[in-house]
Amino acid sequence: MYEKEIDIKQLLSLLRKHLPVFIGVIIVILVLTYVYIQRSPVIYSAVATVEIEPRSADILGGGMEIVSAGTQGSYWSNKEYYATQYEIIQSRIVSQKVIDMIPEGSVLNFFGIDPSSFEDPSRLERIDPVRMLQGKITVAPQKNSNIVRISINDTDPEKAAFLANSVSSAYIDFNLEKRYVATREAAVWLADQSVNLKNELETSELELFNFKDENNILATTFEDRQSVLSKRIETLNNILTTQDIKRNALMAKMEEYRKIDFDDPEGGYLKDIAKDNRIVYDLRIKYLQALSKYKENESIYGEKHPKQQVISAEINKISSLLRDELASVVQSHEIELRTLENEIRKNRKMLSDVQSEAIGLNRLSIDFNKLQREVNTNQKLYDIVLERTKQADLSALLKSNNVRMIDRAEVPHSPIKPRKRLIFLIGLIVAFIAGFLSIILIEFLETRFRDFDELEKASKKSILGVVPKFKGEAGAENVPAEIVFEYSDQFAAIEAFRTLRTNIKLGNPDKEMKKILVTSALTKEGKTVLSVNIAASYALAGKKVVIVDADMRKPRIHKVFDIKNDVGLSTVVIGEVSIENGIDYDVYKGVDVLTSGSVPPNPAELIESKRFSDIIDQLSKKYDIIVIDSPPLTPVSDAATLSVLVDGVILAININKTPRDLYRSAVEKISKPGIRFLGTVVNMLDFKDKKRFASYYQYYHYEQYDSKPEKGKRK
Repeated sequence: MYEKEIDIKQLLSLLRKHLPVFIGVIIVILVLTYVYIQRSPVIYSAVATVEIEPRSADILGGGMEIVSAGTQGSYWSNKEYYATQYEIIQSRIVSQKVIDMIPEGSVLNFFGIDPSSFEDPSRLERIDPVRMLQGKITVAPQKNSNIVRISINDTDPEKAAFLANSVSSAYIDFNLEKRYVATREAAVWLADQSVNLKNELETSELELFNFKDENNILATTFEDRQSVLSKRIETLNNILTTQDIKRNALMAKMEEYRKIDFDDPEGGYLKDIAKDNRIVYDLRIKYLQALSKYKENESIYGEKHPKQQVISAEINKISSLLRDELASVVQSHEIELRTLENEIRKNRKMLSDVQSEAIGLNRLSIDFNKLQREVNTNQKLYDIVLERTKQADLSALLKSNNVRMIDRAEVPHSPIKPRKRLIFLIGLIVAFIAGFLSIILIEFLETRFRDFDELEKASKKSILGVVPKFKGEAGAENVPAEIVFEYSDQFAAIEAFRTLRTNIKLGNPDKEMKKILVTSALTKEGKTVLSVNIAASYALAGKKVVIVDADMRKPRIHKVFDIKNDVGLSTVVIGEVSIENGIDYDVYKGVDVLTSGSVPPNPAELIESKRFSDIIDQLSKKYDIIVIDSPPLTPVSDAATLSVLVDGVILAININKTPRDLYRSAVEKISKPGIRFLGTVVNMLDFKDKKRFASYYQYYHYEQYDSKPEKGKRK
């Protein structure tokens, strides 16, 4: 894709080229700016300053904030509060209050509307003064402060000041009224709540009294009764513990008694019992003494001796007494054990009863505390609401406000709009920008080539030649007017064709250029005139030249030389005449011409035929140079077909009118393998267009005019 590169030099060049457009755009925009300034209404701005605090003065103490409307706390809540206040200032209700301050019947006149100018009453009813006033209000909070500036813009400075002060006053009154209404509503609500809370308090107190009466809770408190029960439980637990220990001891003794061997008074169990029972102890001692005496006399007297029998009877008696005493001890222990167990059972029952009583007392305590808390809660709520009710009444009477007027709006003496110098400066800047953009837009929409460099980039070849625009007139000798070599005053054009002939040779030094095809992208680009003058240039250089008019659709060569066209290329191809009979010889200083002949119905088929190719080959053997004038490349494909039969193709272009896209398309058609594209000839160039072709203009202007030949004279 072709890209436009615009640098500073190009911009300056474009500026010179489109200077009238640039100046015209600037003048138009400056005129529009001047008209806008003159027609813009003169606007005055009046500013009133108010202070908005997050909360009003706490005259009645910190507790009053509960019944004060609009109190705020944290930073974020303050931010939302101020944003709300700004909306309220611009709200409809505040504006309506201002409208109410204007005398009735003159509201529309105040805003510059004449009611008598409206023929349709319905249109007058649709006018909303409140909305008109809202559109004039501007709220500007001052950074890092509680100050807010309320401004009104109007064409009348006195009205602007009046409205600014009225909006500020209306907002202050609205805020005070809102707080008063909110406080009064709070007071009424609190009064209703105090009656309800009083009834609830009395009901809860009555329920508490009935509960104490039913459960005999009069003098002592639950704490005292719970303390007594706790001590009784502790005492019973101690007693039961002691009794359990004593019972275990008795049961242990009973087990020892059952293990006593009465035949062994020296046994360990009997010794233990003797320690605790004096009688047993004494009987045991007597038993042991008698037994010892019996054993001492046994070796002296024998078993049947009266003394031994007396001692034996005494031993039996002591043993019987010992058994009886032990049986009595065991019986007494059993009685003691039964008595102890009976006491334990009673004590356990007593402990269970006390514990049950303690549990019941806990349940009563829970119910009692619940009723007591309800009474306390109702009492506190009632006291708070009663206090707040009185405070709300006082707050309503105080009419405190957190919004204050700081500075009233003064009548402005100088307008704020229009800022003529700034608007004119902006208009001037916009004008210059628009001027440059217009130039760029014109260039962007331009489909033609801007200069030769752009043309060479599109064809990827250097320009083969530049032929200036020329015009000649046929003389008495009936020489074609299109042949430039007949006019000495067309030095630039003559030199251009000589240069073109040289460039064709120098551009292809290793190949003989005998068959040259001349074509163009579009019609009317001067390819026929170019073909004729190329042929004349070679003929004047001593070459044997023939011009072949291969444009069998719109032939023109015969018109240039003013010869007949009934016989020519088409009749030669189809075999009606021979080549020699079809050529017009020496029509101009050695130039022969093979005209197109009568226009055939199928020119493309004739050009693609082998007979056509043979004709070109036969001509190349007879002539030094063959110049073929072909149809344009864009409408038909004849020239592309002919391109493979020649040694080189020259593309003519009228750079002043040929679009870039069509030119590129034509170049693509003759840049394929097998076709030698020699280059482009810029034809019919108007060197008076200094802006686009300055370098060529300077050269040819010097050569053409400074040599000062006699203008219009034939050689």
